[in-house]
Amino acid sequence: MIRNLRENDRELLASIAEHRILTSKQVTAIHRRSNQVIRRHLRKLEQQGLVLSATTGFGRKRGRPEKLISLTEKGANMVRAENPELKSLSTNHFTGENIRCLDHHLLTNWFRIHLDHIQIVIPQLSVDFLSPASPFQEKALDGQPLVSERLPAEPGTEPTNGFTPDGVFQITHKEKQKTILFFLEVDMGTESVASPKRDPRDIRQKILNYQLYFRRGQYRRYEKTWNCTLKGFRLLFLAHTNGRLASICRLVQDMPPSDFIWLTTADLMFSEGLSAAIWIRAGKQTAPPESILGPAMACKAPMPEPAE
Repeated sequence: MIRNLRENDRELLASIAEHRILTSKQVTAIHRRSNQVIRRHLRKLEQQGLVLSATTGFGRKRGRPEKLISLTEKGANMVRAENPELKSLSTNHFTGENIRCLDHHLLTNWFRIHLDHIQIVIPQLSVDFLSPASPFQEKALDGQPLVSERLPAEPGTEPTNGFTPDGVFQITHKEKQKTILFFLEVDMGTESVASPKRDPRDIRQKILNYQLYFRRGQYRRYEKTWNCTLKGFRLLFLAHTNGRLASICRLVQDMPPSDFIWLTTADLMFSEGLSAAIWIRAGKQTAPPESILGPAMACKAPMPEPAE
């Protein structure tokens, strides 16, 4: 085991483990260092056999290749050694080996990075994100992510086994002690919007699941997680393209009540920032877009490009 790692390098390993797999630009954005500094640290970690790199075609600009970074087994062992509560987890819980859809995972990473940027731009706010892919998040007794939900069917409704969101997070106004709960669904256009065969994995069924979850008040279990009082939640759809956004908006309008559903695109997230008025509420594309922070705190705050 390598014992002479600096604190910065240990933090790098932990953030890579948390996200499982990252692009080099994502690592730079998370740690808010220059590209040159991050490249030097990553090169050292790769030489020590703690991380490995590959190339992907998914980047902030489509078609532009980027380097992918993930932990090796040796790197996973290092993280386990520093977090004894994780010693029972297998190596693939720390690496990108079993990530089923890489582009989806990387876009979810970018959402998390932009979300974290909100509390830098607006210091009155704090953000906490729970990822089903993180090895640091607790697991249920059946081994499923703790953010996975179980939904026994109601009488007269279609059966459902539940759902696992792409993320659950809260935004809290520290002075007012007001917390808003959010569920994230990142959409890459790979699932049917509304399958004629009523596919349990299509967008229509996801919305039905969240509507049932809302009615039952099951979201209130997060009051204990964050020591707060919740009066509902917002479901966010991050669509990969404008065409996909329009399709989901039409569906949402046809499925009331849907006022708790907010939608935007990846391009708007990158160009305006998540705190901007980029969100379509209840699928109403003809209405002015809103901010998930409300009109008083709405602001355009895209991620700055890191220094070289």
